[in-house]
Amino acid sequence: MISPRNIYFINCGDSRTFLCRDGQVVFYTEDHKPVNPREKERIQNAGGSVTLQRINGSLAVSRALGDFNFKEVEWRTQTEQLVSPEPEVYELERSPEDEFLVVACDGVWDAIGNEELCAFVRNRLQVCDDLREICTQVIDLCLYKVGNSSERIQLAWPQAIRLSSNEIELKLLKLFSVIEIKIK
Repeated sequence: MISPRNIYFINCGDSRTFLCRDGQVVFYTEDHKPVNPREKERIQNAGGSVTLQRINGSLAVSRALGDFNFKEVEWRTQTEQLVSPEPEVYELERSPEDEFLVVACDGVWDAIGNEELCAFVRNRLQVCDDLREICTQVIDLCLYKVGNSSERIQLAWPQAIRLSSNEIELKLLKLFSVIEIKIK
């Protein structure tokens, strides 16, 4: 979510987002993998194990909105289950130097790192303004590197980051009204 002053990153799972500012990755979310110490501790406390970098040797993600069969430990709260639905939320102040956001699934990150992808996208944006084409080129690069077919990526165009305060206010008001209707 983007506000007039901040960018909010809400992350749950093995997708990752980063912000490119002035040609550098200045922020990125962490993947929720079972081998991360905090995640592994929660999994073990819920009676599970981490084997082959997977929960009980099966699931390679430690936080998710689905995967309900990993959320059946009756004596644990939702956030203490083998797989937690709790997202991590980050707030980052916007800057005039913000260039673009990248959101991609684990298949992309298995093939390319944050800095390399930032440089690649930044280079492509200098010669092409078709975001679908740039995303296709990223996927082609990933397929070339690892041959995986499970890549997904989205790019936020700089104008999406640099909306005027009025445009953002209108979008937020519309979003909040939709949310309010859904809640009722």
